[in-house]
Amino acid sequence: MSTLANSLRHSSVEPAASNPLAGKPSARSVPCHVACLRLLLFTLLTAVLAGLLSWLFLPWLNLPWWKVFRRCASVSAALSLVGMLRFIDRQPFRMLGLGPWSQGRSDLSRGLLLGMSTVAVVGSLYALFGACRISVHPDSWRVWRTVIGFLPAALLVAVLEELIFRGYVFHQLLAWSASWAVMGSSLAYALVHLRGGFVWPATAFELIGLWILGVVLAVSRLRTGQLYLAIGLHASLAYWARVNKLLIAFQDSTIPWLIGTNRLVNGVAAWVALGVIGWIITRWRACPNEGGGS
Repeated sequence: MSTLANSLRHSSVEPAASNPLAGKPSARSVPCHVACLRLLLFTLLTAVLAGLLSWLFLPWLNLPWWKVFRRCASVSAALSLVGMLRFIDRQPFRMLGLGPWSQGRSDLSRGLLLGMSTVAVVGSLYALFGACRISVHPDSWRVWRTVIGFLPAALLVAVLEELIFRGYVFHQLLAWSASWAVMGSSLAYALVHLRGGFVWPATAFELIGLWILGVVLAVSRLRTGQLYLAIGLHASLAYWARVNKLLIAFQDSTIPWLIGTNRLVNGVAAWVALGVIGWIITRWRACPNEGGGS
């Protein structure tokens, strides 16, 4: 095991300081087999830690095992990420795409604005055509607690998940190519966020929507060379995905494949909206290509 760890460490990427674009990884700075081993080790560490934590906390929580495991997996992924960067990759967090705040501030703001404006436009169209209606939850304390209290939580979730999927996973997959990094990190993101239980065709629609969202977030990472735009976009969408359940109700539709549900990503209309977001991002200023191929 020590030999494997030494091999993974000695194959670490060049220090970020040698890269003129801070936080931007070199596309083929590690061999493909090393990147693959790192991803496998990261996944194994996350799964083992999540299993241990869920075993410890399950007796104290009145929740199904799967929900406890999913929540423990988030904590475990964060711990595993810190461990991988500290002991295996031996790289700072900025290597994952947290570059200068001077650029990040504007990218974060643009991501938040783009996400919220898209939700507002799509929501207005849904309401106009009768796909949803205002339906505020009767428990006002719960509503305000979620509307206000989930603001920092949405940002925290966005930062953590972007560091993992568009940060670490994306960075390792660049050993193959930029296309592999975009597609592979998006597939991993979609699979992790699927709800339990397979129901055809609802699960397939949700998987496609999550994958498209992952692609848009990965493209923003590739386009700007940083995670800030993706964090802003992710935070705004995650916030509304949680809050909308307490404020609006989706009507029974004869075309559910078009509208989807309050999950927001499982309808064709949402896919089109995500595609528009992706197109807008590709029109913005581009950083030099960090992928080794397309």
